[in-house]
Amino acid sequence: MHAFLRQGVLVRDPNPSMYLLQIQTGDNKSLGFVGCVQTERLKTGEIKAHEDVENNRVRTFKEYLKITQLNAEPVVLCHPPNKELEEICYQFTNSKAFAKFERKETEYKLWRIDHPILIDRINKALNSIHSLYIADGHHRSFSSLAYSKEDKTKDQFLAILLPQHQLQMDSFCRMFSSLNELRIDHFIAKLSNHFTIDRMSSYKPPSKALELSMYVGGSWFRLTSNRSDTATPTLNRIPTNIIYEDIAKPLLGIQNLQKDKRIAYHHYENPSQQKKEDVDKGEYILGIQHYPIPFSDIVATVEDSDLLHPKSTHFKPKPLHGMLIFDFLSQ
Repeated sequence: MHAFLRQGVLVRDPNPSMYLLQIQTGDNKSLGFVGCVQTERLKTGEIKAHEDVENNRVRTFKEYLKITQLNAEPVVLCHPPNKELEEICYQFTNSKAFAKFERKETEYKLWRIDHPILIDRINKALNSIHSLYIADGHHRSFSSLAYSKEDKTKDQFLAILLPQHQLQMDSFCRMFSSLNELRIDHFIAKLSNHFTIDRMSSYKPPSKALELSMYVGGSWFRLTSNRSDTATPTLNRIPTNIIYEDIAKPLLGIQNLQKDKRIAYHHYENPSQQKKEDVDKGEYILGIQHYPIPFSDIVATVEDSDLLHPKSTHFKPKPLHGMLIFDFLSQ
């Protein structure tokens, strides 16, 4: 880090600063503030998690923080619409950007905010928001919290705060390497206890929350859960929980979704091709895709005091690694 600073690869802000970052891919545009958030807000519940974390990964990330003394990838936090923040964004986006560049068909624009009065205005607006939700970065968030318990001076982490309606929701495919000694026809027959099964002539993505797209044995299937789309608590109608409770656990013998090596999670840009290829070449025996979980169901699950299963959500945009860095030693 210090070598990069000497070489001019990295440049330290002359004054305490926040940034406004705009990320645009095609017609999808997201605009959020980048700065440091107090780890205390995780303890008070102002920042809410919706997925469980693996303790080993939290420890690994904590050691990374201790060794590097920096955050190079902001946690993505989302919040309800806020008129004050929208007005500030409008003022900046109608002025010249501090930096502008493109990478892989995505345009990035940055505005640096270093005036204390404006920073204070933004902070007041952000502090008026009672609940922030972790969209991406659960392990990074809780590793920062763990580190702050060891060193009370390291009580912040880098984050970007985005309005929730600007997030693009997608899903991970659940890929299984074993049918738990079941023949394919027996496995499909057992699925009928919980699903209506339709063989499809070609790939079709799930079109609603209780629908799954499955590829096994060279064929595509649509699985429609027998559960109600108004089931309570909310977790009972979450598709990743349905996959676990009605397929992975009873049929495939998978109890621990974080440690069992027979399940893997992939976000495929082209699931119809990539999921099929990975099964056909024998890397996996079965692939299941679910419908993206509505953000309203994520909020309702958290309010029910439940957590989603690992890799239940895939959010875009994701800020570039290393574009903005928070150096703990500069605190």
